[in-house]
Amino acid sequence: MSLTQCPTPGSSDAGHLLDGMPDSAAAGGEDRIGALPDDILLLVLSFLPSRESVCTCVLARRWRNLWKSVPTVLVYEEEEDSFVTSLLLLRDRVPLREFVCISSPDETPQDVEMWLRYAASCHVRVLQVEVRSYDATERLRLPNMTLVCQQLTSLYISSLELKERTLDLSSCPVLKKLEMTNCEIYAQKIVCQSLRHLVTYMCIFVSDVRTRISCPSLAALELAENVGLTPLLESMPLLVTAFVEFDADWYEREYPYDHCLNSGYYGGCGDWDCLACCHINSEGDDCVLLDGLCGATSLTLISTPKMIICTRDFKWRRIFSKLKTLYLSEWCLAADFSGLVYFLQHSPILEKLTVRLSFFRYWVRNNLLVEKMKATRQENSSWYRRISRKSKSSIAEMMKGFTNLL
Repeated sequence: MSLTQCPTPGSSDAGHLLDGMPDSAAAGGEDRIGALPDDILLLVLSFLPSRESVCTCVLARRWRNLWKSVPTVLVYEEEEDSFVTSLLLLRDRVPLREFVCISSPDETPQDVEMWLRYAASCHVRVLQVEVRSYDATERLRLPNMTLVCQQLTSLYISSLELKERTLDLSSCPVLKKLEMTNCEIYAQKIVCQSLRHLVTYMCIFVSDVRTRISCPSLAALELAENVGLTPLLESMPLLVTAFVEFDADWYEREYPYDHCLNSGYYGGCGDWDCLACCHINSEGDDCVLLDGLCGATSLTLISTPKMIICTRDFKWRRIFSKLKTLYLSEWCLAADFSGLVYFLQHSPILEKLTVRLSFFRYWVRNNLLVEKMKATRQENSSWYRRISRKSKSSIAEMMKGFTNLL
């Protein structure tokens, strides 16, 4: 019988497979693998997908129930619901080191919630729930993400709709890492006192108010290519490294989110048609990013010049007293180097500064229209030469100004 023909746990076929089979898979020969202690065999089985682990029950009588005590559940999208349900019902309730469930969008929220509850009841330490689809916008709605798990240290979730108004993980007192990828986040607050590492990648913050991130123990923060209102970071006194990369494709969105269409560098351009500035002016005067980031020793901020959240926070004059390594993109050069000047003035022990210059993209806005990129090849050639001449003089002026700053 091949592995792919392995019966579902608990099926009528599975109960008779070992009838008449010797205790050792190689009767009359030396079974070196079978002679290993159970702990070693369970460790080996823990690296296999759960279906393959179950299939070892046909090897010999000793292996018949060994799969039930494997400390991992690794279920992938090709598995049928009946297999997963039988697996969870029949395995022993031994503590789980890792629970990985990679499913399709066809799964029901009730099934996924049941898997999460099962993993929590087995004191899982690493939990991963991922929905895979060819359509990145296809996500599985999960109304209830409440987890009560005393041993959970790492949580990875992908392509889920998290509908709760508050994502409260306080009932996971030793949770150290939370990673969310391609999720729709409706929560107005993310709370976890123990969290040390937070990652949100390509997530959509759906709420019409900023999601507050309240994780005072955070040491590492990664916010990359998210869509929606920029989360508000509460104080993070233990922060060491922070990576913040704003949505590079904001101009393709129906709503510009925190990007001023009129190049109002500090926000509040006064144009009632600028939705971003109108929203910022109406939401109050809280510091959005710099309160949380000012304690970092290594900081990366990547954005376009039209993103106004960082520069709007400058008025709070937060001091980056621990910052030693700083990486900025060309947004810091707008408005006479205001962003660059701010960090130079407010980072007293800065040791390494890197400014990424995308010259072609940055200088194209200098007295030339982006629409000219659609011109003919011949026109593009002469247009590029004009750009080059303009860039040489502009770059020289920029370097001279930067030298004066230092």
